[in-house]
Amino acid sequence: MRIRKQKKEETAGNLQQQIDGKEQYYSEEKFTEKLTKSGGKLGHKAMYAALLLFEALKSPKLPNKTRMTILGALGYLILPVDVMPDFLPAVGLVDDAGLLIAALVSVYNMVNDEMRRAAHQRMKKWFGEKYDAELVDEEINKSL
Repeated sequence: MRIRKQKKEETAGNLQQQIDGKEQYYSEEKFTEKLTKSGGKLGHKAMYAALLLFEALKSPKLPNKTRMTILGALGYLILPVDVMPDFLPAVGLVDDAGLLIAALVSVYNMVNDEMRRAAHQRMKKWFGEKYDAELVDEEINKSL
């Protein structure tokens, strides 16, 4: 039992070392900048998914595997180069949106009401009356 706990602590430490220093690839500033620039093209559902992932990432209770899933999805979103370049009309953000929804589906059980509220508040701030929180929740729940 003691060996298992020690191994788990070592794995967590190694994972943290891998995350440290990656700010050049992912940061809160880059994430927010990407969403504000291309959020309208991304769509409310995918944008809300990104914000939910972002809010979940702040939780200290998040398991490392879940944290890496979220960092991978959000990192992919802000990368300038990906499978389908973002500048392509109509299809440029499809891969980003799909990845965000897939990541959210895989970690959704870790998302709590406080995280949902924070993501909805930011969406309301950005889109005002054009944003329908209930509709987006329905769409997300259909994806689950």
